[in-house]
Amino acid sequence: MGKARTVLMVPLTAVLLLGLLWDLNLPAGVIHGTPYVLLISASYWLPWRYASVVLAAIGTLLTAVGYVYSVADVDTATLLLNVGLKAAVLWVTAFLVLRYRASSRSLEDREQRLRALVATAADGVMIIDAAGTVQEYNPACERLFGYGADEVVGHNVKMLMPPPYRDEHDQYLLRYQATGVKRIIGIGREVEGLRKDGTTFPMELSVGEARPGGKQVFVGIVRDSTARKFAEQSLRLAKEQAEGASRAKSLFLANMSHEIRTPMNAVLGYTQLIEGDAELPQKYRRSLKAIRVAGNHLISLIDDILDLSKIEAGAMELNLRDFDLGDLTEEVAEMFRMRCEQKGLAWRTQARIGERAVRGDDRKLRQVLINLLGNAVKFTDRGQICLAVEQDARRYTFSVTDTGPGITAAARERIFEPFQQAEEGGVKGGTGLGLAITKRQIELMGGTLALDSTLGGGSRFCFALELAPAEGALASAVAAAHRPLRLAHQQQVRALVVDDVEDNREVLSGLLQRVGVEVATANDGAQALERIAEQRPDIVFMDVRMPVMDGLSAVRHLRERWPGEPIVCVAVTASGLLRQRSVYLDAGFDDFIGKPFLFETVCDCMARHLHLDLDHAPVAEAPSGAATQSAEIAAVRLPEDLRERLLAAAAINALTEIEALIGELKRLDPAAQGLADELEGLLLQYDTDGIAACVSQTQGAMGAS
Repeated sequence: MGKARTVLMVPLTAVLLLGLLWDLNLPAGVIHGTPYVLLISASYWLPWRYASVVLAAIGTLLTAVGYVYSVADVDTATLLLNVGLKAAVLWVTAFLVLRYRASSRSLEDREQRLRALVATAADGVMIIDAAGTVQEYNPACERLFGYGADEVVGHNVKMLMPPPYRDEHDQYLLRYQATGVKRIIGIGREVEGLRKDGTTFPMELSVGEARPGGKQVFVGIVRDSTARKFAEQSLRLAKEQAEGASRAKSLFLANMSHEIRTPMNAVLGYTQLIEGDAELPQKYRRSLKAIRVAGNHLISLIDDILDLSKIEAGAMELNLRDFDLGDLTEEVAEMFRMRCEQKGLAWRTQARIGERAVRGDDRKLRQVLINLLGNAVKFTDRGQICLAVEQDARRYTFSVTDTGPGITAAARERIFEPFQQAEEGGVKGGTGLGLAITKRQIELMGGTLALDSTLGGGSRFCFALELAPAEGALASAVAAAHRPLRLAHQQQVRALVVDDVEDNREVLSGLLQRVGVEVATANDGAQALERIAEQRPDIVFMDVRMPVMDGLSAVRHLRERWPGEPIVCVAVTASGLLRQRSVYLDAGFDDFIGKPFLFETVCDCMARHLHLDLDHAPVAEAPSGAATQSAEIAAVRLPEDLRERLLAAAAINALTEIEALIGELKRLDPAAQGLADELEGLLLQYDTDGIAACVSQTQGAMGAS
C-alpha cells in the first residue's frame, strides 16, 4: 500500500500544480475552482480515508493564492466573497465524498462479512433467482455436490436434483409465483441431491424468500443427512435387536419357569399330600419338611428373577385387595423379632396407624418390608433394628432403620441396580436382586424409595404409599389363623382337573379330595369337553398349555356350548410371566392359579367362587421360647476350631460344609446336640445369618473337635 500511495502522489501533485498555474493565468473567477472540485470528487477512489478533506484544504489554499496573484484587478471584498464561496463548494464536496465513502465502505464491509459467513458455513448455501438460475454457491455446496462454483453459477439449479425433483422444480416455481401457495418455502423437508458423479444422497433442504432491491430471490440451505440417516437406522436396528433380545429373554424365562415349575409342582405337591397323611411316621416328617423348604426356596429364587423381568418388560401388575395393614405389620414384626433376638440385636416397632383396613397389593408390600428388614438384620452386627409405620390421612410412610456399617456414597449409586451389591453384600452373600426388585415394586405401587445412610452410622430406607380404604369387610384374623380341613357338613362339590401331565393331575386331585371334593380328570381340552358333556362339574381347573386342544381354546368352546351353565373355570399355569390377567379373563376363565400348587391357595380359590364353607383346623404356632433358647445356646461350649469353622462356613453360605459340621456337633455332648438340632432347623430355611448368630452366642473351649 505504501508504494501505491507514492505512485499516486506524483500525478496528484502534478494535477494540483497545473490547477494552480491555470488559476494564476486566467482572470479571477473564470474557472471557479472547478479543477479542485473534480479532484476532490475523484478522491473517492483514492486509498486514503481523509483524502477529500486534505484536497479541500489544499484547493482552498490554492484558490486563495490564485486570486491574490491573479492578473485581474479585484477589490478585497469581491476577493473574499469569491474565495469564500469557492471554499464552501470545495468543503461541501469534500464532506459529501467523505460521507459517501464511509457509507460505501460500511456496505462493502457488511457484504464481505456476509460472504465470509456464507463461505465458511458448514451447510451448503445457494441463492437462485425467480427463474431458478443459481446466483451464489458457497464452498460447502461444492463439497456436497462435487461441482465447482464456476460450473453451477449461471445455470439452473435443476442440475443438482435427481428425478422426480428435477422435473417438478420449474412447475413449482411457476405455480408459486402465480398462486403464492408455499410447499417448500419456510418449511424444511427431506429431499435427495445429485452429485457430479451421478450418485444421490439424502439431504435436508430449507428455502427462504428475499427481495433485495425489489428483485425476488430464493435462499436455499442444504445439509447432507447421510450420517444422521445412518445413525437413525443403526439406532432403530439396535432398538429392534434389544427388543428382540428382551422378548427372547422373557420367552426363555417363561419357558424355563414352566419347565422348572412343572417338576417342582410334583415334588411340592406330593410333599403336601404325604405331609397331610396322619399315619406318616414322625421320622419322615423332618425329611419332607426339608424337601418342601428347599423346593420353596428354589421357587422364590426363580420368582425374584421373573419379578425383575416382569418389571423391566412393564408386565408387572398390582393385585389390589382389601387387607389389614396392622396385621401385616405385626406379622412382619414377629418374623424379625426372633431373628433379631437370635443375633443379639434390639428390635423396635413403631406403628401409628389409625385406619388399618386398606386396599392395596399386600403381597408386594410384605415382600418389600421383608427384603428391607432382611438386609438390615443381615448387615447389622450390633445395635438395633426399627420398623416404623405412620399414617397421615391416606398416606402411609414406612421406614426401616438399622445401626449397621452404613453405605458409601459410591455404593448408594449402584445397589439399586440388578445383580449389584455393596462390598458387605459380596461377603454376606445374596443374588443382588433384592433392592432392585424392592425399588421397582415400590415405584409400581406409586412410591419412591429413599435412602439415608452414613458410613459407620447405620442406614434408613423410607418410602410412602397412598392406600385407599378397604372396600369390603376383612376376614377375621381368627379365621386366617386356621388351616382348611374339610367341606362343611352336607356340602358337595364336583371338580374337573384337566392337565396333560399325570403327576399334575394326581397332585391337584389329591389336594381337592383331601377336603372332600369329588374329582374327575381329563388329559386335554378336547377330553375335558367330553367329560363336561357327560356330567357338569361345579368347577374346572384347566392347564393352559396342553396338546390336542389348549386351555384357552377349550374354555372358549365351553362358554359357547354351555352359555347358561354356571361352571367356574380356573386357569392353571406354570409360567411365572403372567402378562395380563385380562388374557385369561377375556378367554372365559374366572380366575387362575400358578404352579406349584399350594393347598391353601386351591382351597381359597374354590371357596371364593363357589361360596363354600370349609371346616378349619388351627395352625400350629411356633414355640415362643426365644429368650430361654438363647440362654441355653449361650451355655454351650464348643471346641474353638469347630466354632471358627462354623462361623466361616456361615459367612460364605457354604451349606454343604455347615451340614457336615452339624454332624460333628451331634457327636459331642447333649448340649451341643441340642444346638445341632437348632442349626438344622435354620439350615432347612437357608438362614445362614441365623446360624452365625447362634454360633456366635456359644462359648469357645480349648481342644480339637
